[in-house]
Amino acid sequence: MGTAEKMSVLCIDLGSSQISALRGCIDHGGNPVVLNFASAPSGGSVCKGEIVNISAASAILDKVLLQLDLPNGRSAECSRIYCSVSGTSIRSRQGEGNVMIYEGNHQITANHIIEAVEKAESITLPPDRIILNTFDSYFMLDSRYRTANPLGHSATRLDAYVHSISADRNRIGTLRTLIRDLGFEVPLRNVFSGIGALYAALREDEKMKGTLLIDVGANLTEYVLVKHDGILLSGVIPVGMDNLANDLAIGLELSMEQCRRFICENRLAKVKAAGESGIEFFSGNHNAKRRIPTGSFEKIIDARLTELFSILREKIGSRDVFRQIEGGIVLTGGGALFASIPDTVRSVMGLHVRCGDVSNVSGAMNDLTPTCRYATLLGLLKLAAEEMNGEENGKLGHMGDMLEGLGERLFGKIKDIMGAFKI
Repeated sequence: MGTAEKMSVLCIDLGSSQISALRGCIDHGGNPVVLNFASAPSGGSVCKGEIVNISAASAILDKVLLQLDLPNGRSAECSRIYCSVSGTSIRSRQGEGNVMIYEGNHQITANHIIEAVEKAESITLPPDRIILNTFDSYFMLDSRYRTANPLGHSATRLDAYVHSISADRNRIGTLRTLIRDLGFEVPLRNVFSGIGALYAALREDEKMKGTLLIDVGANLTEYVLVKHDGILLSGVIPVGMDNLANDLAIGLELSMEQCRRFICENRLAKVKAAGESGIEFFSGNHNAKRRIPTGSFEKIIDARLTELFSILREKIGSRDVFRQIEGGIVLTGGGALFASIPDTVRSVMGLHVRCGDVSNVSGAMNDLTPTCRYATLLGLLKLAAEEMNGEENGKLGHMGDMLEGLGERLFGKIKDIMGAFKI
């Protein structure tokens, strides 16, 4: 069996507007390669990141998988599955654990780090919740010096700060049932979709400086703040582009479908670029045309987007971490393509903003452009490559065994000490 075949992976994104999947592999150099991609409208089976009609979602995903040339008996076609998870039930917290170092030279060892991290991860959850992903944030030496890698340093006390993301247990159970019923019996990794987008779109320098990833979807806006390769903050706001479309439909007496097309086509930006002052629409009455001033659109759009990103700024500011964002903001998701969003984000946040196109992925990418729209899906593939390369190199061995059975988790980078996942 060849390397690419052995390393095959399936990535699934159950979005509110689209259900998408790609099949990929890892080439001989350890790089992620897209083999094929397919997508279909979710048809209302997923709402705000939650599966509301499992039979419909299953049928749509089944058709998507068939387009990927994955027939029945699918377990033989891939070694593992990565599936994004989102929704308003996502919660995150910063855990803290400390260890005193009493040995003569006070030198920090891997065992000290493991103990501090395990204490930081020790949280009691309600029975209806499960830890989804866990990532290290940073370490403190003697409560004064911050570091990303404490191994070998001397200190009397080591504090570990760990970012944990939890989800509704039944939601995860529904996902597992859906995947299993489609014929898969391979390992399934569930990943917060904001982490997938971050993994795909951020450059190395941005991860170090402190950068806020904002993924704007149809019904949700997700955010993740990373600095020095550690996750400091993450969350979900239940507002997306469909909320903007709804505001336009109500305020201008248009249909939702007209407003969705208006947003997807970036029609306002095109009309303004052409120097026109109004946009014509067919009304429902005898199919007559109606001309709406561009200012009417701008007023509604500005109000909704300013409210969304003001809420986000308040969430970040309330945690006293806004000053950590030295690398600016990276936008992903379908909303990143809407011309009004980057300007509004700059205005509200007062920071540099760029669109997070995905790099370092090769293969059948034609249907995955613009890549910022598919950042979550491509990020899952990049994450799979990171994990598989670690396993091939023997980096996950002992630590991976230690953490076996603690739930479906991804462990953030604690450098190469324990061979965990690099953000």
